[in-house]
Amino acid sequence: MKSLVYLMITSMVLTGCSVTLPTDLEQKHQSLIASNWKHGQGFETDRALREPPSIWWKRWDNATLSFLVSKTLENNTDIAIATANLRSAQAALTRAKSNLWPSANLGGNATDRWQNHDWTQSYSVETSASWSLSFGGREWSEYSASKASSKAKYLDLEDTQSAMTSEVAKTYILLCQAYEQVRILHQTLRSYEEGKNLAQWRYQAGLVSVVDAEQANASFESMKAQIATAEHTVFAYQTALARMTVLPLSEIQSLPLSPMPEAPKDIAVSIPAETLSLRPDVLAAREEVVAALYNVRAAKADFFPTLSLTGSFGTAAATVGALGASGTGIGALIGALSMPILNWGDAVAGTEVQKAALDSAQAQYTLTIMKALEETENALSLVRTAQKRYVSLARAQQSSQLTAKIALQQYSSGLTDYQTVLTTQRSWLSAQEVFNSNKAQLAQAYIDLYRALGGGWTRTEGIKDN
Repeated sequence: MKSLVYLMITSMVLTGCSVTLPTDLEQKHQSLIASNWKHGQGFETDRALREPPSIWWKRWDNATLSFLVSKTLENNTDIAIATANLRSAQAALTRAKSNLWPSANLGGNATDRWQNHDWTQSYSVETSASWSLSFGGREWSEYSASKASSKAKYLDLEDTQSAMTSEVAKTYILLCQAYEQVRILHQTLRSYEEGKNLAQWRYQAGLVSVVDAEQANASFESMKAQIATAEHTVFAYQTALARMTVLPLSEIQSLPLSPMPEAPKDIAVSIPAETLSLRPDVLAAREEVVAALYNVRAAKADFFPTLSLTGSFGTAAATVGALGASGTGIGALIGALSMPILNWGDAVAGTEVQKAALDSAQAQYTLTIMKALEETENALSLVRTAQKRYVSLARAQQSSQLTAKIALQQYSSGLTDYQTVLTTQRSWLSAQEVFNSNKAQLAQAYIDLYRALGGGWTRTEGIKDN
């Protein structure tokens, strides 16, 4: 019996050794990253992207943004779901670990029996234990798979936190852009109103035709309609923030109105390609492949015999006081070995199911790598583009504003027609809108960069092996 148990344990340990990802899969991913990494160079270095995602937004020095992000981390339902999934995975890991060890029970008995016209009593206390071990190492493989799944769920939580903090920050940027758009439109409305009044005065003075007066009035009314649309956009972003933070809409609407947050000037970095491997979703996908490999190994264990050991020890006596006395001990040890014979078809099918799950996990891992590449390259490209446009658009805005003022003055003096005034005013409005949009795009691009890099994580903490 001892030799059989030793053989069983040795087999389980050997089959439970750590698995490694397929070499061809790792080489494929390294090749994909190397061939698709285009924008990782050329940025000034900074340690910002080496900070954990729980603090990246604090460097933006915007109290409202920090408040919204903190409430998202506290209240967001997506994060709550990810947290619950992690708890479930950790409980499953604890259960899988318990299966590596014998189970034991403690029980007692008290019996009254009528025999030979008299009552007799008997008492017993017994401890029993059982241990079932597969020569294929099923228990250890299931534990290892559960361990990898638990790590994946922790990483999923990190990724969800990174995604939601990025999403709420981007939505806040859009809200600030919408606020600024309303301000621009109101400013333009005042300019249109001035033009309308001037056109009406010149028409009444007989200096221009009724066409000028009607054009000016139409532009004024059209601008009021645009303001109404812009105000609805503000409301839509406010409701989105209320959903993500799980705060009352009234509280979102009462938040202090601040200028659009600007990313720190030294935030851009030269990013090595291997940084992508630190993304929580990439790490999670990798752990899912590891879990799938162990699940295949666990399924293959069904082709091997299983040893079941059951033992008990206790004491039995006619009185409670006699329990444990010499001669009252009882015990048993039973060993059973079972070997699958007629259920090999089920074992084959079960193995194929797990192999298919492994193929799916590997494909998902590759897809996650490609998604990481796409998101990072797009974010870096957008940062560069928005940075290049910023100064030119600021100058264009100033020039168009000056041109619109000069055109209105010339119209007042009769030196130009009202169509010129309208053209210059619309150019000024367009320049303001484009500049405002570019500011928002630049801020969002930096947020997307943080998100694409997993929020700046360099290591994964908080994962417990249990």
